[in-house]
Amino acid sequence: MSKTRILIGEDDVNVLKMTKVRLEYEGYEVIPAVDGAEVLERAHDELPIHLILLDIRLPKMNGYDVCRALKRQPTTADIPVIIFTGSESEQQRLADQCVEVGATDWVRKPFRTGELLAKIQQALGEKEGNDG
Repeated sequence: MSKTRILIGEDDVNVLKMTKVRLEYEGYEVIPAVDGAEVLERAHDELPIHLILLDIRLPKMNGYDVCRALKRQPTTADIPVIIFTGSESEQQRLADQCVEVGATDWVRKPFRTGELLAKIQQALGEKEGNDG
């Protein structure tokens, strides 16, 4: 059985590396991207992608615009997207904006691994099926 593949769009290299290591430890295959344009490119070039973790504040194209673009494309429209941010002010509007752009859920940075994993498993739902 192939691994569940998660695309991470995060411009903070330390956060990207740490999240990648944590998710790989849990058995996920991780595809990193450091800006919005790269997220879109990899989402199309690296299919199948099972989930996308997306920072709001990305260079070239912000997370909201990336999510909107993903949801407009038939090949990526059904991929669950979890948005994350470190901004307290963004947090106030995050839930509403996630719904508006088609994101499945959101999490605030710094996040606990357990919280992130729970949101990932919830977003994947039945798609993930058995472990392994």
